[in-house]
Amino acid sequence: MEYLIAGIQTLLGDPFSWFLILAGVFMGIVFGCIPGLTATLGVILMIPVTYTMTPVQGLTLLVSIYVGGISGGLITAILINIPGTPSSLVTTWDGYPMAKNGRPDLALSIGVFASLIGGLVSAALLMFVAPQLSKITLSFDSWEYFSLSFLGISVVVSLTGKDTLKGILAAIIGLILGAVGTDSVTGLARLTFGTWQIQAGIASTALMMALFAVREIFVQTSDLGQVRNKMEIKQLSFRPPLHMLKGCWLTMAIGSLVGTFIGFLPGVGQGTAAFITYNQSKNLSKHPEAFGQGCPEGIVASESANNAVNGGALIPLLTLGIPGDMTTAALIGGLMLHGLQPGPLLFRNQPDLVGAVMVVYLITNLVMYLMELGLMRVFIRAVDVPQSFLFPAILLACLLGVFSLNNRVFDLWVMAVFGIVGYLFTYCDFPMPPMILGFILGPTVEKYFRTAMISSQGNFSVLLSRPVAFIFLLLSAVFILWPITKGVFSRYQAQKAS
Repeated sequence: MEYLIAGIQTLLGDPFSWFLILAGVFMGIVFGCIPGLTATLGVILMIPVTYTMTPVQGLTLLVSIYVGGISGGLITAILINIPGTPSSLVTTWDGYPMAKNGRPDLALSIGVFASLIGGLVSAALLMFVAPQLSKITLSFDSWEYFSLSFLGISVVVSLTGKDTLKGILAAIIGLILGAVGTDSVTGLARLTFGTWQIQAGIASTALMMALFAVREIFVQTSDLGQVRNKMEIKQLSFRPPLHMLKGCWLTMAIGSLVGTFIGFLPGVGQGTAAFITYNQSKNLSKHPEAFGQGCPEGIVASESANNAVNGGALIPLLTLGIPGDMTTAALIGGLMLHGLQPGPLLFRNQPDLVGAVMVVYLITNLVMYLMELGLMRVFIRAVDVPQSFLFPAILLACLLGVFSLNNRVFDLWVMAVFGIVGYLFTYCDFPMPPMILGFILGPTVEKYFRTAMISSQGNFSVLLSRPVAFIFLLLSAVFILWPITKGVFSRYQAQKAS
């Protein structure tokens, strides 16, 4: 309650933060509903804008965009069968069939309502779990932080798809990029090749904008000539009919809890949570054959899990300094821009900031619900903006944002080069999440591992006396080896059958 009271007092004393909540949610929904733009991209583009704000105002804007962006993806997913964000892919399985059957208004109402419930449940868990977890993590040593950061990279690698090797290679490349610059332990420059501009490391904002914005623009330009379907809706209800939600409440509860838990796992993200919840709900449903035919339970499963991940992902970010998904990885940049280091000490040194984040996250879910349903026609008109106008504007915002942070043309070259590299990686089916998490968590893994080895005088067996760190490393090995072992076993079974 101390954190919440401090957060409420901070927000009441800063009326501009309330305007930022409205502006951030609106902007987030626009970024979420336009295919190709995502909540992560919206957060990254606005990080430079927060430079002139207070830390509370900056995080208020970024968290509001985060919440609005994740929910906004359901609009195009339901109306034209194109997910506005990758996390809304599962929503298309039942949302579009329901819209195609002449009930788009009902599908949108159910989807936004499920988003609200998932967000509120994860907000409650964020408020109750995060402060207690921060007390536990204060007892963590270098071994625990090393093993937990390594677990985050391992989880992402294991969930990259069929080709685990490409996921591992992408993570290694991210680790190498994170090692560029001055060594945090010895203070020596490394991998700079005589270039003084990167002695402080590769600018994270420039790299993020390259791998998300510039890369996505390159990918999307192949569809510039494609004709989009016009979307039309009638009147929307702020409360979906209760008889349509019959049988959906259990699904909503499963999605909210599973989504929050998945969000707590570093780097897993909304897509996995939606898929797991959808499958589980289908198995528990009395009418599993209705799934995929416009079933309300399918929409509820996807959207409640998607939005519950948001609050779950904020828990490891605030308590451990480890991002729960790609968007919270970008939020770390927003914190560091104001000289803040996420982790357990943030609760001790900045209780008003932590409390404000919790309160803002709760309020933004309510604002998202009212704004998304009340201004649905406005958001649909935003989808109709031609990409030939939209992409140049986004590219210009990227250029101005990257240059304004350090006033260096070199950062623009970093963004351009890695934008091309990211496009080539996408063309070759290399996943982006392992590379991003490798870049973000790599320095943390290295720093704490080397610190732990120095403190133990090179004795790795000390790990056996630290059960928490040992368990984390065992889980890391399972996540990395399981897909490889499963693939080998599947090939053996196929050969045996043939």
